[in-house]
Order: sequence, then C-alpha cells, then structure tokens
Amino acid sequence: MSSALTVPRSRAGAWLPRLAWAALAYNVLVILWGAVVRLTGAGAGCGDHWPLCNGVVVPQSPTLHTIIEFSHRLTSGASGLLALGLFAAAFVTFLRQAPVTQPKLLSRTWLWVGLGVLGALLLLIGMAGASAIFAAGGALLGLVALLGLLTVFVNARGLTWVKVFQGWPVVLGTVLTFLLILAEGLVGGVQVLLGLTADSTDPARGLVQGVHLANTFLLLGALLLTALWASGRPALRVRGQGRALGLIAFGLVLTLLLGMAGAVTALGDLLFAPAPGTPIDTVRRDFSATAGLIQNLRVIHPMLAILGSVYLVWMAGALRRMRPSAGVTRWGVLLTGVIGLQVLVGFVNVALKAPAWMQLTHLALACIMWLVTVRLSYETLTAPRRLASTTPAGVTA
Repeated sequence: MSSALTVPRSRAGAWLPRLAWAALAYNVLVILWGAVVRLTGAGAGCGDHWPLCNGVVVPQSPTLHTIIEFSHRLTSGASGLLALGLFAAAFVTFLRQAPVTQPKLLSRTWLWVGLGVLGALLLLIGMAGASAIFAAGGALLGLVALLGLLTVFVNARGLTWVKVFQGWPVVLGTVLTFLLILAEGLVGGVQVLLGLTADSTDPARGLVQGVHLANTFLLLGALLLTALWASGRPALRVRGQGRALGLIAFGLVLTLLLGMAGAVTALGDLLFAPAPGTPIDTVRRDFSATAGLIQNLRVIHPMLAILGSVYLVWMAGALRRMRPSAGVTRWGVLLTGVIGLQVLVGFVNVALKAPAWMQLTHLALACIMWLVTVRLSYETLTAPRRLASTTPAGVTA
C-alpha cells in the first residue's frame, strides 16, 4: 500500500476518529469484563445455550452468575453494533469522496434489499421462537445481503473492494474489525456450546482459550489501525521494508504466542490453584502423574515471557536504528518500559499465587503491551528508510 492513501481529515470530520478511538477503549473494557466472567466462574451462567441465555432471549429470575454472563454477552453485542457503526461511518466517507460512474448498476440494489428483509424476518422469528437455527440463518442471510448491497455501491463507482481498501484504508480497518468481532463471538459460542466453561478441565478448553486470546489481540490491532487511519495517518508500506519487516513479523507472532500461553496459564491458575510453598513446588505438581495437560502447559508462559521480552526490547532498539524517526523512538522506548512493568507484575502475580485482581492487572498490561507493539510496528512501516551515507571516507560534508 502506498503512504499517500489516507483519509482526509477535512472530509472525514473529527467524529470518525473519535468514534474509532472510543471503540478501541470500549473493547479493552469488554475484554477485561470477559476475564471477570472467567475468574468468577460465571461462564456457564447461561447454561449451554448460545446465542440465547438459558433458552430464552432475556433470562428470568437470573442468578448472579447469569447476570454476569448475560451482561458480558450484552456488552459484546454492543461491540458488534459499534463495529457496524464504525464501518458505516467509514463507508459513507468513501461514498462521499468517490463519484458514481456507472449509475445503471444501482438498479440491482432492490434485490439485495429484499434478501436483507427476508433475513431480518428469519432472525425475528428465530428470536421470538427461541430457535437458534432460524436466528443464525437469518443473521447469515442478512450479512450476505449487506455485502451484496455494498458491492453494488462499490461497482457503481467503477471500483473493486481491493481498490477501496487501497484508497480508503480506514474502510479496510473497519471490515477487519467487524470480521474479528464476529470471530470473537463464534469462539465464545463454541466454548459455551461445548461446555468449556466454569470448572471444566477439558484440555480443549485450553486450546479454545488460547485462540480466543489471539483473536482478541488481532481485534485490538485492527481497531488501533482503524483509529490511526481515521485520524488521517498513512497506510502501511509493506514493500521494500527489508529486514525491518521480518523483525516486526516475528515480534508480532511471538507476542501473540506469548498471549496465548498466558491465557492457558491463567486458566490453569483458576482451575488448579498454585501449590503451597514456592513456584518450584507448583511446577513439580504440574508434572506429577495425576496432572492434566492444562497443568503441564502452565510453565510455558513464564519461560516464553522471558525470551519474548528480551527479543522485543532488542527489536525496539534495532528498529530505532533502522528507522530513526521520532515516532519509532518514542514508541520503542514506551514498549521497553511497558515490558519492564509487565515482567514485574508477572513476578508479583506468581509470588501472590495469582489472585483475581492481579490477573486482571496482568491482562490489562498485556493488552497495552500488544497495542504498543502494534503501534511501534506501524510507525516503523510508515517511517522513511535510513539512507546509507554516500560521502567518501575521509571527506567531510
């Protein structure tokens, strides 16, 4: 993508970036509330029903666990609505800037509108009759109709979606955000339907928990890029980045793996309280004959945290040398500071045997560390490359 592909602030207005930054902050809060659901054991508060709660739209005479779980579903649903609003705002910005060149194509809109109405009816029937199949089918049909309708508007301007994403990267950011929020809901739904909540020690729960965390990080990254592009910042320049791109890619993947391992460790701390005594005693118990897979994997996170922290600190310094800009320097220093704080909190968490409030603090810092890493990567991929000096040796400029 070219660095010239930006969203003009004068046309997009100040409300679009404000909405994008608000969506990012809101989703961080939703993620932390999701951790509260896990820590309180309220994940089974709606039974094994999804998207319904105990087989109904609104639970009757709910218990405390039901209230916690249902409130999390409501806040997660609001994230989806916020993502749709963000996409609508970005797409309207695109429509205002791109003139219609093929008006005859607009006659196809009625077909997709009709299909969307049918999807809405199926969704309402499913919700009223407590039928998850009808509700899911109606929602899927509605999404297909929406995609078809939007494609008509794009084609009427003589463009394809690829051209739209290149010329208006904020649209790409909102699309990725919405897709990742859908994936977030689906992963959560699978977890509920398979009974991988509350006190379940099924090894599959560790896998789902790790995937959930990885998707969460990707969602936050997409929201951050959306907010930057909505604020008029340039699109990413991937081509010609050389070694810097490799360092960034490895650092991002390593941070994702570190977060996934952390999710499994946090689950292990919840299901299997650390053993009395020192952390070594906990490790010995985790590898005893009666220990399960989740316990076996708990030791991976602290080991990966040390290796990952060393690499990320080194990466920040290397990127500052390769792209000596103010943005890269600022976010590289900030990443180093956040890593130091996160490592300290990790040690305290182990020493205190992972109390709930400390796990929440650890997760909040993990989200911040991921966002800072993504921001450093963005600043690097949009900064000018450092040019080698062409002055002959022994000659002063």
